[in-house]
Amino acid sequence: MGKVPNVTYEEFEEILKSETRPIIVDTWAVWCGPCRSIEPFFELLFEKHATSVRFLRMNMDEESIFAQKYMIASLPTFVVFRDGKPFNSLIGAKRDKLKDLVEKAAKGK
Repeated sequence: MGKVPNVTYEEFEEILKSETRPIIVDTWAVWCGPCRSIEPFFELLFEKHATSVRFLRMNMDEESIFAQKYMIASLPTFVVFRDGKPFNSLIGAKRDKLKDLVEKAAKGK
């Protein structure tokens, strides 16, 4: 596992209350091939944008309450939170679209 922390639902809820930057959550599972293939790219985006966006990962096999609450039906799904609420999302391991999602979050768009 890389530098982006894997959090529980409870940890995420606490972070959500206090974080002022946008938060992007990478929802994944051990058995998900596309999740594993996009992880190194997600780590690169983290290294580039960590000062402006909070990066987190969450295992959906262990934290199904998150999947139910935010209607995560496919993996990987990346969810951007702003001001404590879901703001934007991306389904799938699409590098160009993930880069755009993170850059827009970093710019506050």
